[in-house]
Amino acid sequence: MSDDDEKASSSMNAALTDTPPILNFGDLLPGDVLLYRPLSPNKNEERISKVTDSPYTHAAIYLGANKIAEAITPDGVMINPLDTSLDGSMYAAVMRSQYVWGPERVAKLIEFAQNVAEAGVPFHRRGLVCFSEVSQSFFDKQLAIVSAKYGEFKTVEQLAAGSYFCSGFVTACYEAVGIIDETAQVAYPAEVYSPKHLYEDPTFGWLLGYLVPPGASIPSDDPTLTVTRWVDIDALPD
Repeated sequence: MSDDDEKASSSMNAALTDTPPILNFGDLLPGDVLLYRPLSPNKNEERISKVTDSPYTHAAIYLGANKIAEAITPDGVMINPLDTSLDGSMYAAVMRSQYVWGPERVAKLIEFAQNVAEAGVPFHRRGLVCFSEVSQSFFDKQLAIVSAKYGEFKTVEQLAAGSYFCSGFVTACYEAVGIIDETAQVAYPAEVYSPKHLYEDPTFGWLLGYLVPPGASIPSDDPTLTVTRWVDIDALPD
């Protein structure tokens, strides 16, 4: 391991022992993934939490300019204000990717989100109902499925015509902008990824911090506290 790698590793390990910061809306950048923990879970949210073994029941992606894109029931993908997205939530964990979100990739994200929203495809309710069985089956047979389907992929236009639930839409966004390359799409089918998968898989980022309504706090047993903290590697000292 090089000296630079050792410094980066040390900084990332140290970050794990720190309390992740409370963020302001202005701290977010396009491409950040938001994971929401409900304040008073409804029956659907309770079911999602039980099935996925996670308190996080919703996911969205930040587009910039105070806008998020999210798949919500029954409408499907919508573009909504960031500053009202915490309504009804205890807080939101924010994941930031180590991949570069330059202007071209951000433009692709915004265009994709707008195209999906304008298509008006309803929320993928059946995918949510069948999620547990479909997801478990995929991960149980992942190597065989990926081997059998290697080389198959959807174009951006095909992705934009899809029906999604929340975390599936975030997964599709990462495919549409190329963070998940065409050759890797078979390993990331949208219908098998829950909010829990998003914070457990570093493809979707490391924990940047939390958006927290006034008076709320992060419990010490929150599962995202155990994932890798986001570090600006370019800003590490030489």
